[in-house]
Amino acid sequence: MKSIWIALLGLSVTAFGGCSTVNQPFAGASHRVLRETPQTQFGMAQTNVGRNINRVSLAGFQQDENEGAVSKSLKSWNSPRERQSSSPANSQPGNLMVSELVPGQVQGYESQEQVFTLADLEQMAVFNNPALATANASVDKSAGLFRQVGTRANPSLGYAASQLADQNTDQHTVFLEQEFVRGDKLALNRKVLRHTSEAQCLEIETQRYRVLTDVRVRFYEAIAAQRQLDATIMFAEVASQAVDVATSLQLAGEGTIVDVLQSKTLLSETNLAREQSEAAYRGAWKDLVAIAGAPDLKPARLVGDFGSPVGVQDWEEAYRVIKSESPELAAANAIVCEKKAIWERQQVQAIPNLTAQLGAGYDRGTDSGLVNFQIVAPMPTRNRNCGNIAAARADYTSAVENVKRIEMSIKSRLARSAQEFESANASVQRYEQEILPQARESLELSEKAYRAGELAFLQVLTVRRSYYDSNIRFIQSQGRLAQASAKVDGLLLTGGLDAPQDYTTGDDLRGQSFGGQ
Repeated sequence: MKSIWIALLGLSVTAFGGCSTVNQPFAGASHRVLRETPQTQFGMAQTNVGRNINRVSLAGFQQDENEGAVSKSLKSWNSPRERQSSSPANSQPGNLMVSELVPGQVQGYESQEQVFTLADLEQMAVFNNPALATANASVDKSAGLFRQVGTRANPSLGYAASQLADQNTDQHTVFLEQEFVRGDKLALNRKVLRHTSEAQCLEIETQRYRVLTDVRVRFYEAIAAQRQLDATIMFAEVASQAVDVATSLQLAGEGTIVDVLQSKTLLSETNLAREQSEAAYRGAWKDLVAIAGAPDLKPARLVGDFGSPVGVQDWEEAYRVIKSESPELAAANAIVCEKKAIWERQQVQAIPNLTAQLGAGYDRGTDSGLVNFQIVAPMPTRNRNCGNIAAARADYTSAVENVKRIEMSIKSRLARSAQEFESANASVQRYEQEILPQARESLELSEKAYRAGELAFLQVLTVRRSYYDSNIRFIQSQGRLAQASAKVDGLLLTGGLDAPQDYTTGDDLRGQSFGGQ
């Protein structure tokens, strides 16, 4: 019988998603709560497409240039009768080998040449996301309104004629009229809009965090799906080899039909997992590029790492840092200042403006010139703006309470993210320190026992399936940990495609400033 070789120990932990340091795009102390790595400025990481691509290595596999055989971590899986005599030297050309799996040439990635890093997608999102463009437009709007609400009224130029029916007694006058705003209303208007513009600028920063957090969370989701796909494709190769081995052993009278059926079942399940992994990757990719503002991009290889597991976090300190750095909370505080300024502004509305008129003309009846001057002011006897003052006070109270609401919301979101983080972090550490080493050792021992004739083929197949399942769960845990960490690093701001807040209300205050009403 031909000797049959397959790689049994080639699926290393590195192949299923090892750990390394993550480059975070978020600057600030909140980032340092979870990770201590050198960072670029917020959202402006360097792009390195096509250069220095650190592809995910599949450790343990090295292709032989002459025969296409696996020359590293190669273990025999021959029939018990042939174990003592078979060796790589007497392998036949028809032996079954596991060829090298090259990341980026896996089926399921439509673009085999183009790769994307997290920094690439972040910069793409900053330039293409429509919500950010909307937020920037609102800042321009608030700046224009700031100029407008403090502008004084135009003077009026007019002509008046009187006594036209009396011959030679008519009077003709040209006059200039100007309204003078009292109570410093126009300056108070600009004070209000100054706080509005500040809140609108902070809304841009809030939206940028939302966009980049969403990009990071979806990037890690796609990376996890990609690595699961890589691992499943690799295991499918092994499962396919196992079917051939089981069939050969059964034909040689050293295996059973049960072994063949079990190995075929494993292959079918693995192919199903591969299809599901491909669907998960494609779905994660579409979600990712939609947030990045490039929904027409075809699925391509993503290059990046999850990061290293960390220890227990001080979540109270994290809450303090997030409160101090959150642009969402800062914008809410700016609105409190705006509402207070509006309250102050409404309190001076009842101070009457003065309208002065100066005219000069000619009186035909006396054949001499004339000068007219008058000044008018409304009397605040009935309308003292009490309703608007009460409404402004209510708006101020509402804005103060909204700050408290956001603080409670941050604490609630942090509690949920902390739960996700701690659960995933415990899982990653347990798999990395205990479960995967144990599963790998169990696989190695089962291979030795099989070569010694102490274990059946089906038992070894079960151990390998267990090792594969452990690696898949490890990848999933890494993805959840990275996503939870990204949310905290992003100050718990998500919703990159949600409409940003527009705090501007127009130039109503300027219109109210004139007329003294």
